[in-house]
Amino acid sequence: MRVLVFTPSYPRYPGDYHGSFIQTLCSRLARHVDLTVLAPRSRTMRPFPEPYPVRRFPYLPWSSCELVAERTMVDAPPGHLVQLPAYLASAYLHSLMDSYHLVHTHLAIPMGVLAAHNPRGTPQLVTCHGSDCAQPSRNGCLAPAVRHALRKADRVVAVSETVRQQALRLGAQPERTETIYIGVDTERFRPPRKRRTPPTVGVLSRMVPDKRVEEILLAMRMLQRRVDARLLIGGDGSHLPRLKDYASKLGLQGTSFLGRVHDAPKFHRLCDVHATASTCEGLSVSMQEAMASGCATVAADTRSSRELVVDGVDGRLFRPGDIKCLSRCLEDAMGSPSLGVKARETVVARFNVDKNYRQYLRAYEEAAG
Repeated sequence: MRVLVFTPSYPRYPGDYHGSFIQTLCSRLARHVDLTVLAPRSRTMRPFPEPYPVRRFPYLPWSSCELVAERTMVDAPPGHLVQLPAYLASAYLHSLMDSYHLVHTHLAIPMGVLAAHNPRGTPQLVTCHGSDCAQPSRNGCLAPAVRHALRKADRVVAVSETVRQQALRLGAQPERTETIYIGVDTERFRPPRKRRTPPTVGVLSRMVPDKRVEEILLAMRMLQRRVDARLLIGGDGSHLPRLKDYASKLGLQGTSFLGRVHDAPKFHRLCDVHATASTCEGLSVSMQEAMASGCATVAADTRSSRELVVDGVDGRLFRPGDIKCLSRCLEDAMGSPSLGVKARETVVARFNVDKNYRQYLRAYEEAAG
């Protein structure tokens, strides 16, 4: 079976965290199908070898000016989005250059919409990651496009049950829609041989307002009044300068902003606790990676986080926006190494890409007919 993986997000250079979970899934699927990846070119791209073809569609005459793929479209500044019409036109035309038995699009919008208009009528499987199903509730103008892509798809896969419910509300056909947890590489993400002191809280995400990193900074200020603890923050984004200033004003001790992270396994091995305050995750990839690395996880209590974490068993959940509760949960997680042990057991059993990718192979067969 010839499969085109049509995605707006894919690593741009060796070690790039951007779209790395899609790369992980593709590396497994390519063992069983003739797989080609089609992803955007960008100014920071540096070619690197892969065991399957990776085609990069250009959308401006000079790659040094291509900005759309430098950020997710959710947090892209207006200067980047000006390039979107050329990006979409080029993506669509390049998706038609060869024939395939199946097109696997990541995100219902924009790639799912483009693939829905393939004149060859090639069967399509859409993977919804969360932002594509959540954005229509914030911007009603997007709802018709997402609804069209989901209804036209031969198969819709959601990365979590929460996202599946969102897709169904947007018009996905129930009999064609299912949840498949992509999972993470549990061999690559492993606990360190020895934890360091003092205990370290880690945050790895895009630095944008939706991630609510300010709440973690406030909770850490409260925590550091009681215990000796460090904070390690990885990721870049438009909000990063403001977060650095805020941490300085709070007088946080032992706090490091690493910027863009090129070695996620090493990052998680440096941490004892992983924290996320976001309430808009489809199913947090960084949380799954941290759990596989033996970190005790502290997360906002949402439907999607409850699919990953059982409070008090393999992590702690706190009421969204409750800084005191977050601070207490961080302290509890630091004093409970067994949470990290159980967290890894959870991921190995349920969120392991080497087990879960086979569900995609079945979905491919069903979508292609």
